[in-house]
Amino acid sequence: MAKPAPDWDERFRGDEALYGLAPSGFVIDCSLALPHGARVLCLAEGQGRNALALAARGFRVTSLDLSGTACRQLAERAAALRLPITVREQDLGLWSAPEAAFDAVVAVYAHMPRVLRRDLHGQIGRGLAPGGLVIIEGFRAEQLGRPSGGPRNLDWLYTEDELRGDFAGFHIDYLATPEVSLDEGRGHQGPGALIRFRARRQG
Repeated sequence: MAKPAPDWDERFRGDEALYGLAPSGFVIDCSLALPHGARVLCLAEGQGRNALALAARGFRVTSLDLSGTACRQLAERAAALRLPITVREQDLGLWSAPEAAFDAVVAVYAHMPRVLRRDLHGQIGRGLAPGGLVIIEGFRAEQLGRPSGGPRNLDWLYTEDELRGDFAGFHIDYLATPEVSLDEGRGHQGPGALIRFRARRQG
């Protein structure tokens, strides 16, 4: 998968807190359902605001992101905070999940073309242990054209039907489409049309 425009290495290099340093409140709320020490994978994690918060809460965290710049920034922050996070540079379009390796997979703003996202969701299912959680937060189609962030291509945005279909074998704990006021660094500012999804792998 080619890097999407803009160049993420350049964007992260120019702003060490592009999407702020505070974690997603939705992710933290969902993590309350996980046992201490759970294995958590954060996809498209960028500079690591969620990974750092989850590691600080006692989870064993692995972070994947396309941007080498963001991965280095996260690794440096984790080392400074003495948080044992495994950080890997990874093109998610080429990622093959280790089978049943994680108790939760978190994907916040993991936007990509629909055909690649469908494959990614399949890999998430493969990577989750039985009973494991998938936690997704991102922009839905109604975000298109808003100045508060997100892709400029409808195909890159989530829909409820997509998530229900891609995770058809999962038990959906939560699915909502809130309108929120975003205040997440320079990258996300203003009214946002989000989708929030939490589901549990069966069996």
